[in-house]
Amino acid sequence: MEFHNYFGFLSILKESLQLIPKNGKLFALTTFLHILFSSILLSILNFEIKFFFKDIILKASILSTSLDDTFKIMKFFADIKEDFRFLLIIYVAITVVLSLVSFLYTIATIILSSNINISLKEFVLKITKAFKYAFITRLYTNMLGIGYIFIALFLLSPILISSTNIFLVSIGIIVGIISFLFFLYLSVVWILALVISVIEEDYYGIKALAKSGRLIKGNRLNGFILNVLISIISSLLSLIYLKINKANKGVINQTINSIFLVIISSFFNLLLLVAYTVLYNHCKKNHGEEEVELNGTFEYSKV
Repeated sequence: MEFHNYFGFLSILKESLQLIPKNGKLFALTTFLHILFSSILLSILNFEIKFFFKDIILKASILSTSLDDTFKIMKFFADIKEDFRFLLIIYVAITVVLSLVSFLYTIATIILSSNINISLKEFVLKITKAFKYAFITRLYTNMLGIGYIFIALFLLSPILISSTNIFLVSIGIIVGIISFLFFLYLSVVWILALVISVIEEDYYGIKALAKSGRLIKGNRLNGFILNVLISIISSLLSLIYLKINKANKGVINQTINSIFLVIISSFFNLLLLVAYTVLYNHCKKNHGEEEVELNGTFEYSKV
């Protein structure tokens, strides 16, 4: 295989880093808004969880002084049940809103990556227009991802059950790593399908996945290496930060940790999506299709 096939991802990364400044203000705005809203939502969730457990401890300490009072015991469990129900509602609501914010950030990043010098008004219109198509494709890719995870866990379950056997645990770790790498390999098609859904209105859902599978031929290795590289770097940074701040407990420190992880996630998601938009353009060129027309002025830097 040629040198380019092995190290084409470096060319893609270079083009991606050169592309971001061309819509620098809008990239900065969308990233800031994503970090802001995500941080606020995670902060609310952290405080709610902390308050819930503090409330349980307080009520349990009060109950311990009157264990022979059946009415108080019943009221204690009723209050805990009500508090847990409220926490569950808050958790589900925040999770849904976080997913929506993240999804809008994904669409916005792809649009900015494929439209140079776009106005704010046109940018917002493109997001609203692409939302439906991208959402349908995301449903399909999520179902595929969840299905794969369930199959992997099912196959690993006999090994996980035998956790006392060191040999089986070692095998389980190896199989788990291989399963994760294969997931990253499969997700190349899924991420590219999402890019296609945002850029091309006629392709979404199954059609986007089919076109993604066709376009990625000859470039799948580049997408896979991008996935692995960004996953490793972002995970290492997160682990190092959490390791350093492991001793700093409490809701404030947990909130700061959450915000830091949101910032890391936002940056690497941005880089990955821009890289996949560049990869999409390379794939179209390699298959003899026209490259993306971006208001008549778009051109990727030649490397």
